[in-house]
Formats: sequence, structure tokens, C-alpha cells
Amino acid sequence: MAEAESFVPFQGIKNDIKGRLRCYKHDWTSGFRAGFRILAPTTYIFFASAIPVITFGEQLERDTDGKITAVQTLVSTALCGVIHSIIGGQPLLILGVAEPTVIMYTFMFNFAKNRQDLGSNLFLAWTGWVCLWTGLLLFLLAILGACSFINRFTRLAGELFGILIAMLFMQEAIRGIVDEFGVPGRTNPRSAQFQPAWVFANGMFGLVLSFGLLYTALKSRKARSWRFGAGKKPLVFILGGLGPKLVIPQARNHNM
Repeated sequence: MAEAESFVPFQGIKNDIKGRLRCYKHDWTSGFRAGFRILAPTTYIFFASAIPVITFGEQLERDTDGKITAVQTLVSTALCGVIHSIIGGQPLLILGVAEPTVIMYTFMFNFAKNRQDLGSNLFLAWTGWVCLWTGLLLFLLAILGACSFINRFTRLAGELFGILIAMLFMQEAIRGIVDEFGVPGRTNPRSAQFQPAWVFANGMFGLVLSFGLLYTALKSRKARSWRFGAGKKPLVFILGGLGPKLVIPQARNHNM
């Protein structure tokens, strides 16, 4: 505990490197030796990282007038994930954009847009400098061992933050369902496909897909305990391990 709470400069970084070096090779080799069993957690991590990035990337595109898009958030998340998995030695780690990140960038965009010396054209350049200085401050905090303060907090703080993230995800999901009953902002509302009857049908179809996704994902999680296919291990593995992950892209493709 005394070593973990060291506030000596660079001491925490040294402790982390020593701790990671002991199991760095094992984390990679055990994953390759696991065979097909590694597909379930890998697929879960992939969709758990990619889907929020795409969803919140679309929200960022709306809130920043197209300055930040889902393509940019997806590429940045992929690059950061690869770098972190190689250097940090943690290949199965969820990285990506969350609702607090969207709120921060939206606030920054509104701030820049309302200033004559910045404006929306210089938003990305200004954001780049903000991220650069944020990174430097994080390096400084890591050098000084500021992460040791985490031992001063109880588990309640982490659970409250988890509840916040879960509520923000639910809010975005409900907002997405409600938006299915409306007309997209960048379209012609007089078009035949946006007549009230078609808009209502599209909303109901999206509602059915949403609840169908939730029901199918919850049911397929218990596939390993089904009597059906009990003697067929590959089938049980696909349904139980990969079922909830495979349902998500299928529902998204039909909704698109």
C-alpha cells in the first residue's frame, strides 16, 4: 500500500512498469492460446467500443455542425486503442467516446462559435491545442503520482460515475427512439418519404427493433443453459458468447 501511494516523482510510473512487465507477455500469449474462446470477449469489447463511438460521433456531428464526425471519432478511438493495447499491455480494454466527452466538445464549440477571434472555422485548431495542453497536464499528474489519490475515494464514487454514464446512455437511446418519429433536420420535409404516415411507420419500426434488440440480447445471454443444442458446443458457444454482439449490428443495419 505504501508503494502504491507513493507521491515521489516518477515513482508511480516505475511501479506501473514493473507491475506490467511481469504479466505483459502472458497477457498476449494466453490470448493466442485461448483459441476460439477469445472470440466472445474480443467481439464484446469491439462492439462495446465501436457502437458508442459511432452513436456519440453522430451526436457530435449534429452538435458541432459537422466539424467533428463519426469517422473522426472512430479513427481516433481505433488509433488510441491500438497504441494503448501495445504500450499498456491491455488488449481487452474499452476505449471510446462517452456522453461527458460529447458535452465537453459541444460546450467548446458553442464557446468558440460565439467568439469573433475564434469562430467555427478555428474550432478544430483551438480544440487541438486544448487537447495538447490537457495531455501535458495529464503527463505532469502521472509524473507527480496524482493517481495515488484514488485510494482516498470509496467505491461509492466509482459507482455514482457508472450510474451517470448508464443514465446518459439511456437518455441517448430514448432520444434516438423519439427522433425516429420525426423528420431529419437536413432533409426536405415535403418529400413523399417524410409524410406523417411514413414517419409514424418508421418510428414504430424503430421501436420494434429497439425492444427486439433488448429482448434478443437478454435471451441469447442464457443460451448456454438451454436444452436446445446441448450436445452441440459450437452452436451453444455462438449463441451464448456471440449472440448479444451479433444482434446489435443486425438491428442497426435494418434500422438504417
